[in-house]
Amino acid sequence: MKVKVIEVDPKFNLYILFYPSFILPMVEVQENKVIKLWGICKELVVSKKESELVVKHEDKMCLDYADEILGLWSIPAKLGIIEKKYREFVEVLMTEYSWFGIATSSLDDIEIFSSIFMSQNTDFHINVVKWIRNIMEKYGSVEAIGSLKTLNIVKNVSSSYQVINFVHALKEYLKYRELILKKNPEEVILYMQKIKGVGPKVSHAYLVFVRKLTIYAPIDRNFISFLRKFEATFNLIANVPKKHYCINYSCGVCPINTNCTYYRVRNAFNAFTAWIQSIAYVHNKIMCKHKFCNKCFLKKLCRAYTS
Repeated sequence: MKVKVIEVDPKFNLYILFYPSFILPMVEVQENKVIKLWGICKELVVSKKESELVVKHEDKMCLDYADEILGLWSIPAKLGIIEKKYREFVEVLMTEYSWFGIATSSLDDIEIFSSIFMSQNTDFHINVVKWIRNIMEKYGSVEAIGSLKTLNIVKNVSSSYQVINFVHALKEYLKYRELILKKNPEEVILYMQKIKGVGPKVSHAYLVFVRKLTIYAPIDRNFISFLRKFEATFNLIANVPKKHYCINYSCGVCPINTNCTYYRVRNAFNAFTAWIQSIAYVHNKIMCKHKFCNKCFLKKLCRAYTS
């Protein structure tokens, strides 16, 4: 067993790290410990002890790959790339989340695509995690269900339309996969949105979690809700990206870009975009949903907070 020790901020929290991650179905998160159950670097174990992460695996490559799984590749540093009027807001986020990165596993692209696709219009933590783990436990890989009949999927996985529709989407993804993994981001969006059920949210999430391009982010209801809470970011809200325009134009020349939330957010936050979107998800689900307003470090900036 090979071991690697990584020094981290004592605030580093494995539960919060993996909570918004599309690789959550592939890992088991315990108190101060994470085990990768399937896919690349299966059986990788990470334990947190105060300001250290202890990583264990038989393969040295997996010790290095753990930086990606733990989001260490994406921890932001250069605030200068952010539009000046938004830097103070991001600096406040950094006081609490400077340790936070985007946990992913880009070599598990099929599993990540499945996680993203099936998360549409359902509870990710309750349903998607369960569905993907059912698939992995019964069939060993997500790819295996592409050849199954609908009746078998309904019986052994779920009868939900997200799972049924995913089987068709998986076949299409596998057809374009080689191109999607190599093409530039604009072409990735084009190829992915040829897949039925894939729009800007799915393709942008894919670009973050598989291609590791943090200038992208899905514009979902949690992100919009988060931006709406603060005077500093309220003006970024406009229309959600529209598939027709995303297929036909790159952002810079899109005729409706000034009225697009993603275009505004990207210009404001640059490579911090995906980081802030992930924090928005965590914050809405953990702090705002449970009304921990008095404990919230953002309360003085929040438009909804009343002391």
